[in-house]
Amino acid sequence: ETTTISAAVYWAMLSLGAANLLPWLSFLTLADYFLDIYGDNSMEFYFPAVSTTVLVGAATLNLLYGQALSFDVRVRVPTLVMAASLLAVPLVDLAMRAGLASRFGFAITLVSVIVNAFCSAVAQSSLYGLAALFGDGATQALQSGQGVMGVVSVLLRVVSNVVLAGRPSTSMFAFCSCGSALLAGSVAAYARAVCDDSVAARLAAYERRRLSATATATAGALDQMLLPAEGRPAPSRWLSASEVWLESLSAFLVFVTCLACFPGLATSLTSPTLGSWFPLLMVAAYNCGDLFGKTLPARARLVSRRSLPAWVSAHLLFVPLFLLLLRAPAGRGGASDALPLGCTFGLGVSTGYIGCMALVLVGEHAGSAEEKELWGTASSFSLMLGLTAGSLLSFALSAAFASPS
Repeated sequence: ETTTISAAVYWAMLSLGAANLLPWLSFLTLADYFLDIYGDNSMEFYFPAVSTTVLVGAATLNLLYGQALSFDVRVRVPTLVMAASLLAVPLVDLAMRAGLASRFGFAITLVSVIVNAFCSAVAQSSLYGLAALFGDGATQALQSGQGVMGVVSVLLRVVSNVVLAGRPSTSMFAFCSCGSALLAGSVAAYARAVCDDSVAARLAAYERRRLSATATATAGALDQMLLPAEGRPAPSRWLSASEVWLESLSAFLVFVTCLACFPGLATSLTSPTLGSWFPLLMVAAYNCGDLFGKTLPARARLVSRRSLPAWVSAHLLFVPLFLLLLRAPAGRGGASDALPLGCTFGLGVSTGYIGCMALVLVGEHAGSAEEKELWGTASSFSLMLGLTAGSLLSFALSAAFASPS
C-alpha cells in the first residue's frame, strides 16, 4: 500500500532529520576550533570512531527492543538530551580557560560525543521507522533535512567565525548555543507531525497493536506484530528484516566508503594558502554535495533496486581516490586546492544520492505497517554499522598511507 503524507508532515520530518544530525555536524564543523585548541586534527579521527561505535550499539538495542517503547519516548526524550549535551563543548572551553588540562578537556568532550551519539542513534533509527510507517515522501524528507542542515551548519560556523573574528571560543559558544536551540525546537515539529490528519489514525492504530503485543514483554508477542491482516503465519523479525537485505547492504557500503574518506582523510589534507579555513571549506564542500545528492531523488530516479549494486560499486572508488590525494605532495594553492575540494564535493553528492535512494527503496517495499517500521529501523541500523566500519577503516588507512613529510 502506497500512502501520501501532507505537506505539513513533510516539512516536520525534514526539520526532524535536520535536527537529528546537528550533534554530528557540530563536532564536524568545529574542526577549525578543535585544531586551534588542541593543536592537531586528532578529534576528527577520534570523534567519528567513538561516535559511530556508540551509534551501532544504540541502534542494535533499538532494533531489538525499541518497539517496547512509544515513538514519543524514542524521539522526544533523546532529542532534548542532545539539546542539553551539545553545550558541553562551550562548558569545557570555559573550564580549560579556568585551568583544566587539555587532555581532560579532550576526554570530557569525547564523553559528550558518546551521549550525543547514543541519543542520536535511538532517535534516528526510530525516525526512519516512523517515516516508513508514515508513507511516501517521509524518508525523503528526513534525508533532505539532513542535507540542508549540513549546509546550514557550515554557514552558521562561517558567520560566527567572521562576525567574531579573533575570538574562536566566543564563536564556538554562539554556534553551539544556536544548535542546542534548534534541537529543542525540533521537538515541537515532532508534536506537529504525529497529530496531522494524514498520519494520526495510522499511528494510533500502530500504537494500539504495539501496546497489545508488548503487554507480555516477550519476543513472541513482538513477532505477532508482524502478523498480516489476512491472517498468514507471522514471520520472525529477522526473516522479515531480510526482505530489505540489498538496500541495507548498499547503505552499509555507501557509508563505509564515506567515513573511510571523510572527515578523517579529507581534513588531513592541507592548504598553504587557505590555512585554518581549509578544513572548514572541505566540510562545506562535502555538505553542499550531500545536500545536492539527497534532494536529487525527488527529481531524478536514476537508481532502481536492480541497478543499485552497480552504483554502489562505482561509489567504492572514492577510497583509492582519497588515498592518492593523501599521498600526493602538498600543493601551493589554486588548482591544487580545487582538486581535493572537488573530490570531497563529489563524495558528498554520491553519498547523498545513492544512500538516500537505498533508504527510499526500503520504504517502497509492500508490507504491513509493522513490517515497514521494522524495515526502516533495520536499514537505519545498517547505515550506522557502515558509519562505524568506515570510521575504523579511516584510522587504519591513515596509519598505513600517511602523507610523506
